[in-house]
Amino acid sequence: MNLKKNRAIYFILFFMLLFMYIFAFGYTMTAKASTGNETHSGTQGGFIYSYGYFILGLLLFAIITIVVLFNNIRIRRKNTESLKDEERRLILQQKRYRMILDNSDELFYEISLSGEPCIATEKIKEKFGWDIPRIVDALSVRTLSEILHVHPDDEEQFFSSTEGLISNKEVKDLQIRLGKTDGSYIWCRVMYLPVIDEDNNMVSIVGKIEDVDSTVRENQNLKMKTRMDSLTGLLNKKTFEDEVREYIDENTAISAAFIFVDMDYFKNVNDLLGHIMGDQVIKDTAVKLQVIFANCDLVARFGGDEYCVFVKDIPLDTLADKLNFAIDKLSDVYTNNGIRVKLTASIGAAYCSSPGIGYDSLLEKADRAVYQAKENGRNQYVIGYL
Repeated sequence: MNLKKNRAIYFILFFMLLFMYIFAFGYTMTAKASTGNETHSGTQGGFIYSYGYFILGLLLFAIITIVVLFNNIRIRRKNTESLKDEERRLILQQKRYRMILDNSDELFYEISLSGEPCIATEKIKEKFGWDIPRIVDALSVRTLSEILHVHPDDEEQFFSSTEGLISNKEVKDLQIRLGKTDGSYIWCRVMYLPVIDEDNNMVSIVGKIEDVDSTVRENQNLKMKTRMDSLTGLLNKKTFEDEVREYIDENTAISAAFIFVDMDYFKNVNDLLGHIMGDQVIKDTAVKLQVIFANCDLVARFGGDEYCVFVKDIPLDTLADKLNFAIDKLSDVYTNNGIRVKLTASIGAAYCSSPGIGYDSLLEKADRAVYQAKENGRNQYVIGYL
């Protein structure tokens, strides 16, 4: 029985006894008035007879009051001991949780929204060099981003994702880069969920950080290898075709140039200077093409000693200047053991000025143009128009 219920019973008994007392007192006075000066009056027996009900009611009231008071004291002590036991249990439970968290490889944290101290594992500080603040006055998406040191390039993704957590109390799971105090960033899987009270108010955010940097970078490297030519680091033929097609589908080929580069006399390098020197020529040519053309242009090794370049939005006169410059820079001499081989380049370009031109038409026109450049004596360029 709790203290509130006990008090209610006490008040009920109190009013019952008070009623008994009033009744006994009234009955005693009535009996006294009716008997007048009988022999019981004025004697000890008369006093007891006259006030007996009153004394009995008062005695019962005193006994029950003492019993109730002692029961209240017992219940108070029991409640106090229960509260202390519960407090000790909670403290022990928190210690267990802390031990589990601190000895786990996972990085957990809880950010309170009600002014309570925030909780975080020590491994967060070990991993990043920073810690979750003990007190967070007012939590917002930007504040949470600053707490977790989100990479600037990932902030937009983080903001759009976290807005749903705060406004709609949704569980979130995303992959972003978090900063370290040394200025570096690592890829992490960040999961966080809202803690809701009985009134459907969010009282805290419980989160988990998982280091996935090595996995992400390995996947990026694998993806890069499937996109790139292993010898030169340029785009491979498949990736080049996919990206050019995608650009034409989303934009247009008008004012774009598709350039085909074929190295003259490359077979002589392999035959006279060896295949190792041949590989070096291929790599050198790739570097030169990356210097000649801008970062926004697509440069690929098409196979063997053939290269393709797709230039977006270039005026025709600028294209001609670029091709003249390329002819000059790609001309070179390679030697080995006293043997010299001169290399030049034949370039064919397809320049688009009409709508509706696709990848295949550009490739075919550029291929014909480079063949024409070779027929014309090599070491030159030819532009075909579409």
